[in-house]
Amino acid sequence: MFAFLLVLVGCRMTYWLFLFVRLALHRQVMDETKFNLPLSLVVAVKNNTQGIQQLVQKIQKQNHKNWEMVIVSDGEDEALKAFIAGCANQKIRLLISDGQGKKHAIAQGVAAAVNDWVLVTDSDCLPSSLRYFDTMAASLKNSKTQIVLGYAPLRVKGSFISRLAGYEASYIAMQYLSYALAGMPYMGVGRNMLFDRALYLKNRQNLFDNGLVSGDDDMFVQAAANAENTAICFHPYTHCVSDAPESLTTWFRQRQRQNTTASFYRLRHKILLGVFAALHLGVYFTMLIGLVIGQLSLSQTVAVWMMMMGLMSALQYPIFRKLNASGNLLLTPLADVFLAGFYTALAFKLNPQKQYPWK
Repeated sequence: MFAFLLVLVGCRMTYWLFLFVRLALHRQVMDETKFNLPLSLVVAVKNNTQGIQQLVQKIQKQNHKNWEMVIVSDGEDEALKAFIAGCANQKIRLLISDGQGKKHAIAQGVAAAVNDWVLVTDSDCLPSSLRYFDTMAASLKNSKTQIVLGYAPLRVKGSFISRLAGYEASYIAMQYLSYALAGMPYMGVGRNMLFDRALYLKNRQNLFDNGLVSGDDDMFVQAAANAENTAICFHPYTHCVSDAPESLTTWFRQRQRQNTTASFYRLRHKILLGVFAALHLGVYFTMLIGLVIGQLSLSQTVAVWMMMMGLMSALQYPIFRKLNASGNLLLTPLADVFLAGFYTALAFKLNPQKQYPWK
């Protein structure tokens, strides 16, 4: 069983050595000629006027000059109407959607945008700097680039669950950014993404064919992204930050909703991500069973686990530094064990047919 455990660990580490290492070695290059590219920021909102107020204040202070902000309310919101009217800024528009959910609200906002390039974020997110627009635009590396996948970290609060959720946000970013660098983009986060408006409209129908009320970000990447037209941006100026969940229940429900899109991924993405998850669980399951039945000694198990943690931490260190998440790295040993169980519970509770209403 010891040899089998080593094989599992070796297979799991190939993801770090051949895939995630791409992000560790990647150097972000900016095209300063695109700093003043006309941009439309589209934000869908539901019952969160306070969040919009904070976001609008941050956006109006941006160094970028050529922008508009399209806010789409999923249903009537008198307080939001009053706030937008009070802004008296012609660059900020409010649209009222028909209450069919975030996906429809985003689609309505993109269709109404006047600029060729669209940024999307959430109403509870805040850009980390006043150079957000400029730096995202400068990440369009060449004329073929039509999508830029950004990074949206979580603001960690006091609870331990909050810290674990913050770690996982960096851990997931490591994966989808690395896959994009390998020419296999499979997801993005709707809290921070830049794309060609025409490309979105061309693929708009694909976003609605699956019947989901959410998941517009992943479904758009699945439908439209490829090795040539997708770039990434993890520059600290472009991080869009939101609060981490503080309870396990809230975090679990949030991840349940986000995971509903996974069953609609392309086959190769399902295989690669499925094997990655199976190896994660398989390593810890083998360790546990081996200890229980006496096929593994405690010293063998600890030695293999420490070797695995050492290699993971060594490769994640430059990645987490680039993501401005070095503090999360200290959680790697504990978080890796916890997430093996957390992801297993998510898999058992996964129901792709269940709809999670936007609240």
